[in-house]
This record gives sequence, structure tokens and C-alpha cells, in this order.
Amino acid sequence: MTDIYSLTYEQAEKLLTENGFRATQCANIFRDIYKRRASGFDEMTLTSADIKAFLSDKYFFGKLKIDEILQSVDTSKYLFELSDGCRVETVLMRQKFGNSICISTQSGCNMGCKFCCSGRLRKQRDLTAGEMVSQILAVEKHQNITIGNITVMGIGEPFDNYDALCDFLDIVTVPGGIETGTKHITVSTCGLCDKTKLFAERKEPCNLAVSLHAPDDEIRNRLMPVNRRYSISQVIESAKYYVERTNRKVLLEYILLDGINDSRENARQLAALIGNARLFVNLIPYNPSPDSEFKRSSEENITAFYDELKKNRINVTRRKEFGTELSAACGQLRSDRISGEHKVP
Repeated sequence: MTDIYSLTYEQAEKLLTENGFRATQCANIFRDIYKRRASGFDEMTLTSADIKAFLSDKYFFGKLKIDEILQSVDTSKYLFELSDGCRVETVLMRQKFGNSICISTQSGCNMGCKFCCSGRLRKQRDLTAGEMVSQILAVEKHQNITIGNITVMGIGEPFDNYDALCDFLDIVTVPGGIETGTKHITVSTCGLCDKTKLFAERKEPCNLAVSLHAPDDEIRNRLMPVNRRYSISQVIESAKYYVERTNRKVLLEYILLDGINDSRENARQLAALIGNARLFVNLIPYNPSPDSEFKRSSEENITAFYDELKKNRINVTRRKEFGTELSAACGQLRSDRISGEHKVP
């Protein structure tokens, strides 16, 4: 059987018509699940009895178990346990413009970025589209809120789970479902250039964030093994292609690491790399885990780096920090739990 939260609208229409039902009934299915938030077939009051009986033979309502929650004033960090015992992290951020959620696409990650806790333990498996959707539904239910903005940059490389990612995006954007607008969704990638270009061909493209974190190949090779497959020039070229093809915003994510990539000269190199391209730089102060080999850049260096980019006419922002006291490095809570370093109070 399949998790019903993995079922896209297009797949549901095809399923109904191939089995003698009217495709128009699909709207009632999605309204029941995503507007009325039915959590079982008996709660689907808009859907006809014969369709519910048909679906119940093929699908189930997947559920995530809340393993742990860490909370601060503006942030709630969830550790979810999946049906097979794998764990993922989800982060709710309360911002002035509304509630944002950062979801995971894999349990663990194989990209091996040196500064990231997500890759400390290798990928256990990909998440289904339904498990991605369920992260949003579970947090909304637990907090009794509506989430207006989705970032797909939690544990895992989204483009390494490409088909499930696309199904997830179809599910959360379709009219009559969760209905999150594509301009309120940002997907992150460490720079899988072929998938970036493929992603640009989607009918309803969303915003893109590219984990760059270096101004040249020498530094990026040290930080991100993926750079040996896709050079920094290829990453920038694919980012430019995405902007030109979709007219959507592309952020270049740049974690500032003390003495590694945070000098004024590094900023000038980055500015030269970007040139006059319509790309935005998002500077991220590093939040180190206890055993990290890297250190956070000083405020002086962060400000100098920012000012140098501004001086060179680069669109740049500094990311607002959320939940720095909450084992906030991406993947840290999951990694600590699995390795036995973190205990539930």
C-alpha cells in the first residue's frame, strides 16, 4: 500500500478514470485531505463511499511520530521518527511575514559537505513525497497554525531525490490542496547542475537556493566534495540558466567560516564570479556543532565581507539567525540522537 499523501492530483485523476470513476471527484478527495484535514477514510465526508472503499484498498494515511521538540521564542525544531525508525528534522520559524517551515527530503545525506552535520551519518534512505508533505501537516496540527512559506533545505540533497521532490511540489501547490504559491517555496541544492537545468523546465517553477560557500574551486573542493563533479563555474552557469529560464529568484548561499572563505579578497573573488548576473548572495553566519573543525567568522569579518560585496554592486543579505541555542546546525539533533550524544530530558 501507498501513503495517500504521496498521491499527486494528476496521479489521482488518472487513477480514478482508469477505474471507472469521474476525474472531477479528485477535487473532493483533495479538499477532504488538505482543506478539512481528514486523517482517515472515515473522516472524508465529501468523498463518495465507493471511492473511499476503492482508495482504502490501495492507500493509507501516513503519520509521523514526534520524537522530540526543541523550542525558542521564534523557532521550533522537530525530530520526527518515520515508520521504519529513520529520523528527520523539520524546523518552524516564526517571522514577521508569517510562518515558514524548513523540511527534509532524505534521512541523512551523501553529499558530504564538511561543515554540515547532515552528512555526518550517511543517507539511510530517501523520503517519499508523502513524508515531506506530512512534515508540514504535522507541524501545522501540533502548533495550530497555517504555514505560508516552505523551504526545502533540511536534511538531504533535494535533487538527489528528484522525482519525490517534484511530486511533493505538485501536491503542495495544486489548487484545492495546501495551495502554497510557488513564489513562497524555495528549494536548495548543493549544485547538481544537470538537475538544476531540468528543474528549470518545470511548468510552475519556484525559487532556488544554491549552496556555494566558496569563491573558487580550491576552497570549494575542500568544503564540498560535489565540486569535483560540478566545478564552481558550472554551478554559476546553471544558476544563471535557471534565472533566465524561469525568471525566479536564485540565492547563492554562503556560510562564512573563520579563516577559510571570509576575507575581503574572498568577497572580491565572489563578486567577480557573479559579475552582473541576477543572482543574490545570502551570507550565513556559521553555527558550529561541538566537534566541528570550523569556526564562526567574527562580526568584524562578516560585516567587512558584506560591505565588500555591496561595494561591488552585488545583491547581498545576511540571513536572520533562528534558534541558535537549539542544536540548530542542520542535522545536528538527528546526528546527536543517533550517535547517543543527545538525550531527551
